[in-house]
Amino acid sequence: MMKNLIPIFSKTFLLLLTILGYCAVSSQAQPFRGCAKGTEYVKPINASFEKEVLRLVNVERKKRGLQPLTWNEEMARAARYHAADMAHDNYFDHASYDPGKRKACKTFERIRKFGAGSAENIAAGSSTPEGVMRQWMNSAGHKRNILSKGSKSLGIGYYYKPGLKNNWRHYWVQNFSWKATNGSTGGGGNTGGGNSGGGNTGGGTSTGSKTKVAPKKISQGWKNYPFQKVDAATYYSGDRFYLFSGNQYSSWNRSTQRMSAPKPIRGNWRGVNFNKIDAAFYWKSNNKVYLFSGNQYVRYDINTNKVDAGYPKPIQRFWGGSRMFTSVDAALAYPNGKVYFFKGNRYVRYDFAKNRIDAGYPKAISQSTWPGIRFRTLDATVTWGSGPQSYFFKNTYYYRFDIKKDKAY
Repeated sequence: MMKNLIPIFSKTFLLLLTILGYCAVSSQAQPFRGCAKGTEYVKPINASFEKEVLRLVNVERKKRGLQPLTWNEEMARAARYHAADMAHDNYFDHASYDPGKRKACKTFERIRKFGAGSAENIAAGSSTPEGVMRQWMNSAGHKRNILSKGSKSLGIGYYYKPGLKNNWRHYWVQNFSWKATNGSTGGGGNTGGGNSGGGNTGGGTSTGSKTKVAPKKISQGWKNYPFQKVDAATYYSGDRFYLFSGNQYSSWNRSTQRMSAPKPIRGNWRGVNFNKIDAAFYWKSNNKVYLFSGNQYVRYDINTNKVDAGYPKPIQRFWGGSRMFTSVDAALAYPNGKVYFFKGNRYVRYDFAKNRIDAGYPKAISQSTWPGIRFRTLDATVTWGSGPQSYFFKNTYYYRFDIKKDKAY
C-alpha cells in the first residue's frame, strides 16, 4: 500500500543566470553533506519514469495550447541530486538539509550550481509518474509551474532505494528552466518490466492514431531475461514482478532494472507442486497470487508465503462454471475489478466480486477488442500494480498496453 501523501509546496522564484563551465562530473555516493558543488552525479534510478513525467507535462501543456518543454540534462542532474538527498537524509523541503535539520543551502543556491533554473516542484509518496502528476496538477502552485509560458525546458529527478529509513520512499523533483535545449519532449523510453514507461509517440498524440505498434523483443526490454519464452507472469505485493518459464521463475528488480537468475518454482513457492505455471495474477484486495496449471489452480498467500489450505482446485468449477475454459493460457487482472482469462484465440471477462463470467463472452482476441495487440494467441499477460500499464507476451516478443487509453504502445 502506498503511504498517505504529504502536502507538497511550490516556489516560483525566477533566477536568470548562466553557468560558464563545469568541473568534470564525478559520481558521488550518498548521503551528500553541505551544499551542492554542481559536480555531483546521481545515476538515474528509472530514466523512463522521468521521461514519462516530461511527456505527461507536455500533454497538459498541449491541452492549453502551450509549447512543449524539452529535456534539460543540467536540470535533471540538479533534480536527481535533490531527490536523492531528501531520500537519504529523510527530509522534504526545497532547501537542502543535513542530518539534525541543519540547513545546508537555499533552493536556488543549490540549483544554480548545476545550471539556469527558474522554478521547482517537489513531491513524495507516489510510486508512478501518473500518481505524482496528479499530485502536482491538483495543486495550484505546482500546476502554475507546469503550465508556465516562461519555461522552455525541464529536468526531472526520481529517487527510490529499498531499505532506506525515510518517511515517503519515493521522491520526485522537477527543475524548470527558461533555457531552450535540443532535448526530447518525453516518452519513447523502453526499459521493460515495472516501468510505467513512456509513449512511443511522445506527448499529446491523439488516442485515435492508426499507427501500427510493433512488438518488442523481451530480451531487449527486460535486461538479463533468462528464458526462451514466458509461460506466465504476475505482479507481487511490494513492487515485485515474476516471470515463469517451465519449472523455473525469475524476478524483476526495479532498483537495478534487471531480471534475477532463474530459480526452481518448487521449494521457493511453498506448496506449489505444479511442474509448470500456465497463467498467474495478483489480486490486491486480498493480497493473494493465483497460479494456474492444467485444469487446476492454487491461491498463494503473500503474508504467510505459502499456498492456502484446500488447494489445488479445479479451474472451471470455481471460476464461472461451464462458461469458463477448463484450462487457461494467460490471466490479466484489471483495476476495474475484472480478470481476463485467455485461451487460444478467445478470452472471457470474469467479475471477481460477483464470481461470474460477464455476459457476451467469450470474445475473439482481435484489433477491435485489444487495439494495437497483433498477437492472436498469448503466452502470458500481466498488469503492473494497479495499472495503467499491462504487458502481453508471445514467444520472444511483448507489447505494452495502456489500460486507460485502451491501446498498445
